[in-house]
Amino acid sequence: MNDAERLPRLSELSERQIRGAACVWCAADLVAGQDVDLGEQRCLWLSYKASWFPRACPHCAEQHNEVPPRHRLAP
Repeated sequence: MNDAERLPRLSELSERQIRGAACVWCAADLVAGQDVDLGEQRCLWLSYKASWFPRACPHCAEQHNEVPPRHRLAP
């Protein structure tokens, strides 16, 4: 599955989710250092090439198998 398939469509997200202030999946507010960076995503927006930088809360990242080892929740 490529990056575009694993993340919600930009058209479904709020401005806060697109700019990384809220979780890309559940829209919860994120706290710096407690979030999971999902990496730069490239897209076409109004026929322009653009980048966006989604982030997730640890719980949603775990649910979507997007958690780097240092962010894994204890069982």
